[in-house]
Parts: sequence; C-alpha cells; structure tokens
Amino acid sequence: MATTSSDQLARWGLRLLYRSGWQIGPRLPESAQNLIINLGARIAVARGGRHLDQFAENLRYATGRRPDDQLLRAGVASYLRNLIEAFALPGWSRSKIIGRVTTSGEGDLRRAAAGEGAVVALPHSGNWDLAGAWACVTGMAVSTVAEQLDDPEFAAFTTFRESLGMQVISHRDPAALPKLVTAVRDGRVVCLVADRDLLGSGVPVTWNAHPVRMPAGPALVARRSGAALFPMVGRYHGDGLQLDIGPRIRHRPGRDGLIAMVQEQADYFAEQIRRAPQDWHLMQPFFGADRVAADSTTSGGADRR
Repeated sequence: MATTSSDQLARWGLRLLYRSGWQIGPRLPESAQNLIINLGARIAVARGGRHLDQFAENLRYATGRRPDDQLLRAGVASYLRNLIEAFALPGWSRSKIIGRVTTSGEGDLRRAAAGEGAVVALPHSGNWDLAGAWACVTGMAVSTVAEQLDDPEFAAFTTFRESLGMQVISHRDPAALPKLVTAVRDGRVVCLVADRDLLGSGVPVTWNAHPVRMPAGPALVARRSGAALFPMVGRYHGDGLQLDIGPRIRHRPGRDGLIAMVQEQADYFAEQIRRAPQDWHLMQPFFGADRVAADSTTSGGADRR
C-alpha cells in the first residue's frame, strides 16, 4: 500500500511538473534556467540516491572508469538542461531552433529522406525533442513513438510534440509498426529512441563488450519499408546541440541479420557517448541482470524522459 501511495504521489508530482513547466518554460529567462541547472546538479549529487547511483554505474560501463563528482554534476546538469529546453521549445522561433543545431553526416540522411526513406535510431542523449523539432522545421517531417503512461501525461506529450511538427504514435498501439512503415512510405523520417529495451523483447548485443539488450524497432521498420537506417547521437556543444549522424547500416535478412544491424547501432552509440558521457541521460538499469528484472515490469520501444 505504501509503495502504491508513493508511486501515485510521484506520478502526481511529475504531472504537475510538466504542466507547470510548459506554462512557465517559454517565459523563463536563460539566466534563471542556468541557475536552476547548476544549483540542481550540485544539490542532486550532494544528496545522492538510487537514480544517481544507477547513473554512475551506467557511466562506469560507458567510459570504463568510475565517474567522479564533476562528471556526475555535468551529467545531472545536462539532464536538467534537456528538461528545461523541452519546456521552452514551444516558444522558440524557427530561426532559434535552426541556430541551436549543428550536424555531421546530414547530407546522406537528407538524400535518403528524399529517396528511399530514412529511419533514425538514437539513444537518450542530448535533446531528442530539439532534434525532432529541427528536422521538422528544416523539411524532414518526423514520426516517432512515445511511451503511453497515464492518459493526461500521454496527451500532454502528444500535444507538445505535435506542436513541434511530429507525428506521435503510442507504444501501446498494436498497429504501431505498420503505421511507422506507412509513415516512411509517405515521406516522413521515422526517429526512434533505441537504447533501453523497455519491453524486455529486444535483441542481445554488446556495448563496450558488455552484454545488453536493445530494441530492434528501427531495424525492423527500415527492413520492412526499404528505408535507409542511420544511427544518430546528440550531444551538447556550448549553447547548441550537435547531432552526429553515422553511416548507413546495411540491411541484412533474418534474425541474425537483425541482431547484426542492432549491433552496429550499439557500436556507434557506445563510440559517440564515450566522447560526451555526461549527455547520456540514462538513469535506469541498462547493463547486467538488474536491467532484466527492472524492465520486466515496464513498457518499451519508446522514449521516456
């Protein structure tokens, strides 16, 4: 009973946070944003807790060393920046969105989007909402999948992302996969967050030689639609967001081929995240046996903040 009450209180608090955030965020001065980010990071690391411990463990696997407090503070600050930017995004102009994003590998992605279609797999790194908004305002309409929590939260996130130009499909929709294939064929770019295996139905791959399971959704959509598959990792650079778009992942048939395609995603994610580990906002179990137990009670194949 106590756990249920605690969960309900947490959901209520989260709902209040997002409702207030989208009302206040577009009007919050950047000086206030920076104060919240820096002070929040220091307080969070000083207090510690389960999520911070898990974040430190994930960073240890990602970097090969145990993170010090400086890296943890940078990681929490990056997470808070992502959150505050999401609240502020509805108030950003087209020119501000474009001005905040720089890329590498963009040319091949645009050629594919204008031709056979494009599917982009990305981890929880940088600001994926800003990446989606940038794609939309620069001529690449985005379709994505979001985890459907309680109806009010899902409605709020759907409204938020649709206001940025994205098509949002619920992970609970039994027709999600064919809808994504149709989206590709309609000329939309399908962007899917693809590091955590929330459903427990992902494929086995390795990340820095450590066994993990990752969702196969991007590879499946790419194979079924004939679209090119790209891995992409976002990281903060100064006051902007850098999007590093990797080379196309070659289609391969069968389950072994599917695993090989997801392994290429994992290799690219691991390589890029090692360069800016503080921007990988993963504070849930990912490596090892604890991840399997934790993921068995959650839903997946979609992004969650």
